Amino acid sequence: MTPPETAPEGEPSPLLVERNGRVATLTLNRPHRRNAMSTALLGRLDHELRKLTDQGGEAPGALVLTGAAGTFSSGADTREPDWRDLSRRAVRRAHFRTVFATLHEAPFPVVAAVEGYALGGGLELALACDLVVAGEGALFGLPELGVGAVPGGGAVHSLVRRAGRGVAARMLLIPGERVRADELARLGAVERTVPDGGALAEAQALAASVAAGDPALLEAGVRLLRDSGHLDRTAALGVENGYWWQAASAANRDPSPSFGQP
Repeated sequence: MTPPETAPEGEPSPLLVERNGRVATLTLNRPHRRNAMSTALLGRLDHELRKLTDQGGEAPGALVLTGAAGTFSSGADTREPDWRDLSRRAVRRAHFRTVFATLHEAPFPVVAAVEGYALGGGLELALACDLVVAGEGALFGLPELGVGAVPGGGAVHSLVRRAGRGVAARMLLIPGERVRADELARLGAVERTVPDGGALAEAQALAASVAAGDPALLEAGVRLLRDSGHLDRTAALGVENGYWWQAASAANRDPSPSFGQP
């Protein structure tokens, strides 16, 4: 595994790692920049996510992603000195793509705890999680078109699928559009809202409850959830059948013959 880039001299670690029982928490830690994603932060996030997924039997039962100092993330750090340098943008892009791929393949559920802003890449990171818990006043948006970019982490696809084309169009095309957590909760893109300031505690409690389940069944469940969203009914039922047998075998269960054969 390639070592992550370090933070600039004098800056604290851009990512905090905590493990409490079967729940791991990763905290984006650049409060002076509203947790904007620098190259160092993305490299560290990429590295730590792969470490967690490579731990086998020591892997967490669930993961919480959050941001320090009352905000999730304002997106890519466009104030980095080399922001417009194409080779450096390619490095950030590679980290970003690996982060999303690792989240999709993680053998445990991932819960986003969102306060304040989740903009651009921050919104994409939240929507890449299996569950989103947000403070009622949290604001979500896609400002990429206004800074010479387009979303590249799946946010538009996720919003169309989870909340509908209308809200995706508003967030993508209307300059400065911000959507509150309570509206996204009504539309289905946020699973749970809580009073502002309570998202992390709620997300960690939810993660602990989920992580208490059978690891084999939990892994099968999250993989089924992630794989089924884009499939038609016939294909989704086939995926369900495959994961049913995988979970039954991994947990050393004796499935009823009435379920048929794979």
